[in-house]
Amino acid sequence: MKPYIKYIEQLDVDNDLLDDYRQLRYLFQGYDWSETDLEKPPFYTNDMMSLYNRFGIKKDKLMKELKTFFGDIDVSEVSNYIEYKMHKINQEIPLRED
Repeated sequence: MKPYIKYIEQLDVDNDLLDDYRQLRYLFQGYDWSETDLEKPPFYTNDMMSLYNRFGIKKDKLMKELKTFFGDIDVSEVSNYIEYKMHKINQEIPLRED
C-alpha cells in the first residue's frame, strides 16, 4: 500500500469529504431518485449544488495536502481509493430501483 493511501486511512483525512458525499446520497434518496436519475438529474437543489461544490473543493484540498507531504502521488490511485469508499456509501445509502 502506498504511503499516501495509508495516510488517508490511518488519519481519516477523507472523512469530511465523504460526509459531504453521504449527505448528497441522503438528498437523492429523499427525492426518491434512482441511480439512473443521477445520469441526467431531473432537477438540482441549492443544497445539492452546495454539497457538490464543497465535495470538489475538499477533494482538491486533499490532493494538495497529499502532494505537499508525499511529493509525486498517483492521482488516479487516490481517485480510485475515494471512488471505492464512495461505492461503499452507495451500498449504505441505496437509491430507488429502476
